[in-house]
Amino acid sequence: MYQLEQIAEITNTALIGKNRQGLSYFLHDSRELQFASETLFIALKTSLNDGHKYIPGLIERGVRSFLVSDMGFDYKRFQDKEVSFILSDSPLLTIQQLAAYHRQQFTIPVIGITGSNGKTMVKEWLYQLLKTDYNICRSPKSYNSQIGVPLSVLNLNESHTLAIFEAGISVPGEMENLASIIRPTISILTSLGSAHDEGFESQEHKLSEKLKLLEGSDSIIVNGVERALIKKSGFKNVCLVSEQTDADYQITFNKNNVTLKGKSQDLVFELPFSDIASIYNASTCAVLMMQLGIKAEVITKRLGTLQAVALRLELKNGIHNSLIINDYYNSDLDSIKIALNYLQQQNQKSKKVVIVSDIEQSGMSNEILYRKLSELFSQHQIDLLIGVGIEIGKHRFLFKANSVFYSSTTEIISQFNLIDYQFADSTILLKGARSFGFENLGRLLQLKSHDTVFEISLNNLRDNLNYYRSLIQPKVNLMCMVKAMAYGSGSSEIARNLQHLGADYLAVAYADEGVELRLSKVSLPIMVMSPEEDAFDDIINYHLEPELYSFKSLRAFVKKLNIVGITEAFPVHLKIDTGMHRLGFEDFQLEELIKVLKESPQLKVKSVFSHLAASDNPALDDFTELQMSSFERMAKRLKDALGYEFLKHICNSGAISRFQKAHYNMVRLGIGMYGIGVDAKEQLKLKNVGCLKTKITQIKLIEPEQTVGYNRSGKIEKQSKIAIIPIGYADGFNRLLGNGKHGVYIQGKFCKTVGNICMDMSMIDVTAITCLEGDEVIVFENVEQIQALSKAMNTIPYEILTNVSGRVKRVYVKE
Repeated sequence: MYQLEQIAEITNTALIGKNRQGLSYFLHDSRELQFASETLFIALKTSLNDGHKYIPGLIERGVRSFLVSDMGFDYKRFQDKEVSFILSDSPLLTIQQLAAYHRQQFTIPVIGITGSNGKTMVKEWLYQLLKTDYNICRSPKSYNSQIGVPLSVLNLNESHTLAIFEAGISVPGEMENLASIIRPTISILTSLGSAHDEGFESQEHKLSEKLKLLEGSDSIIVNGVERALIKKSGFKNVCLVSEQTDADYQITFNKNNVTLKGKSQDLVFELPFSDIASIYNASTCAVLMMQLGIKAEVITKRLGTLQAVALRLELKNGIHNSLIINDYYNSDLDSIKIALNYLQQQNQKSKKVVIVSDIEQSGMSNEILYRKLSELFSQHQIDLLIGVGIEIGKHRFLFKANSVFYSSTTEIISQFNLIDYQFADSTILLKGARSFGFENLGRLLQLKSHDTVFEISLNNLRDNLNYYRSLIQPKVNLMCMVKAMAYGSGSSEIARNLQHLGADYLAVAYADEGVELRLSKVSLPIMVMSPEEDAFDDIINYHLEPELYSFKSLRAFVKKLNIVGITEAFPVHLKIDTGMHRLGFEDFQLEELIKVLKESPQLKVKSVFSHLAASDNPALDDFTELQMSSFERMAKRLKDALGYEFLKHICNSGAISRFQKAHYNMVRLGIGMYGIGVDAKEQLKLKNVGCLKTKITQIKLIEPEQTVGYNRSGKIEKQSKIAIIPIGYADGFNRLLGNGKHGVYIQGKFCKTVGNICMDMSMIDVTAITCLEGDEVIVFENVEQIQALSKAMNTIPYEILTNVSGRVKRVYVKE
C-alpha cells in the first residue's frame, strides 16, 4: 500500500487536496472500478480518449484519489470535495516512474518476455510449469502495454518469489520505458512475426527495439530468431532455441514428440499439442526451467500436462434463458477481477451467478485469499455463488448465505438435474482452474446448437469505436447504428457494449428492435428510423424516440400522444431530404412543418438530420457539399423558428473521416464500427469484428465421373476429396457461391465449393490439403475475405454481414 504523499515524493509531483487515503489499487479505466476508497485513478489523455472527463462521475462513485495532468485540467472546481490530486506533466510517465521504483524494492528473479507472437502463451505456460516451485506474480491476461506493464509490476508484493511480465511495443522508443520498469534478470524473446510491422522501418529495426528489454539480463533465451540477427545486437549470454543446426538447443519433432538437443544436455518430451507454435513455446519454457536448475524428469513430466490457455472470455447463450461467460482456464485473483468486470456489464438478466473453483496458489494464506474473494463477490453483488473444490469449501463461512459448495466438478455434474433451475434468467460466470475441467460443466449449461457460429470480437468493436471517436471533437455526440441485428452481430450484446463504451445514442430501424434493447436493459436514448403507426404504443411505452419524415407520420404520432394523454416534450427526430430522395421533409415543406410543430407542444425536437447519398465516393464530393449546405440552411431555419437548440447530424461512417467540418454536434456510426472502412487508408485503422466459421462434418472420396449435390451440378473429373460443412443458404452462405464460384478457408488454404449450395450444407473440394472431420472452416474472418465474398455475389459488405442468419449462434469474445 502506498500513501499519496509517498507517490508524490517518489515521482517528484505536486499533491493537493484533503484526502490522504492509503492506496492499494491503480485504475485507468473508469468502467472497472471495484474498491473506490483505496483506488488511485490515472487520468490518461490519448488521441482516442481523455480520462479526465470521467473524474466527476468517479467522485460520485466514491473515488477520492486522482493522478491528473496539470496541463489544462481544472482541479480547483473540486476543492470543496474530500478528494486529492497528484498533478503531473504526464500521468502515464508518473505511474511508470512509480512502478520502476516499486520494482527496485525486490531482488527476486524477474522474467521479461517480448516478441511479436507467443508472449502471453509462454507467460501462462511458465506459470503452469513453475507455480509449485515459486509464488509467482505475473501480468494479468495480456497487460503488456505502456500502461499495462506498470499496473502489472505494481502487483508485486513481499510474498512473491518470482515474477513474469510481458512487454509489447508498437512504435520505436516504447521499450526503454518498459525495460526500466521490468528490469528482467532473465529475458525471453519469442518469435518475431509481422505484428506492428507498420510501426518500424524493417524487421531488423523492430528486433533492435525489442532487444532493449534484454539489456542487463543475466540470461537471455531467444525463440526461433535467426542467429545472424542476434549476433548484430552484441549480446553474449544468448541461448538460441530453434530448428537451426547451430542453435544452442536444436528442436526436432515428430508430431507432438519433441527432442531438444543441447551442447551439454538433451531433453525428450511429449506435448499435448502438435502445432509448431506450441512446440517452440514449450521448448522455450523447457530451456528456462533447465536454467533454473529443475531436474529433467520433472520438466518432462510437467510439459506433458500443459493445458491450453484461453486468452479471451466467451459469451454464449445458455439453458433456461441464461447467458454463459466461459473463462475457465485459470482462477487467480487478478483474472477473477477482470472476469467480474465483464460480468458486471451483462446486466440484462435478473440474476448474477458465479461458479468458481479453488484458487490457484496465490502466496497468501487461504483465509486471507478467500476473504478477498468474498469481498469481490460482495462488491459485485453476486446473487448466487457455487464454489467447487476442497479449499473453498473449507472457507464457506466467509461467504454470504446464498452460496453452495461442491467438493469437485464431478459432484456438481452428478447433481446437475437437481439444481439447473437455479440458473434460469441468469448470467453465469464460469471461473475455474484448468484442472477442475469446467469445460464439462460448460457443455451442460450451454444452449445446444450446430457447429456454425458467428464469433464477434468485442475488443475489435471497441477499437473501431475509439478510432472514430478520435476523429470527432469531445462535444460531438456519437450515435451508433444497431439496426438489422447490429449489422448481423447481435443487437442486444452489441448495444450493451456500446453503452458500456460510452456511446451517446443508438439507432434502430424498427420499434421491435428498440423494444428488444429495452428488455435487455439498455438505457441509452434510442432513435427508431422507420416508426410504423402500429408500433407507436411500443415507442411510447418503451421510451423510444421516433424519426418523423412526413406530415402523415408526424400527425399520426401527435394523434397517438393525445390519445394516451401525453401533452408535452416527447422527443422526436426530424428527417429532412437534402438530395438522397428517400425519406424526409423537403425544403418547400419547411414552413408548414414549422407551423405544425408550433401547434404541437407534445413534441420536442431532439435532432434534425439528413442522409448523404455518396459520402464515400470522391467523384461525387460536389454533390455531397451541396447536400451539407442545404442541410445547414434548413436546420438553421428550423432552429430559428423553434427557438431552441437540437442535435444536428448528417455524417455516416464514410463522412466522419472524410468531412469533419460536417460533424456538427452528432455523427452516426454504422458499418465502420463493424470494421469496413471508406477506403484502403482508413481500412488499415479498422479491425474486422465478425468471424463466420464452422467445422467439417464428413469427408468423402469421390471417383471420376461421379457428381456432388442437387441436380448433379458438381461434376468430378478426377478422384477428389470432398468435405461437407454444415452451413448453407439458410445460414447466409448464398447459393451464388456454389459450383466453384467461391469457397472457404481450411488451414489457411482457399478451398472452392463443389455443386450447388444446399439449405443447410455445402460441399468443398479439399483434395489439395490434409484435413480431418471436425477441423475448423473459416467462411470469413477479415475484411479481405468479406470483400471477396461481396465480389463473388456482386454485392457489398453490408449484405454479407446482415445475411448471417439469426439461427447461427453468436459467440462474443473479449481478449
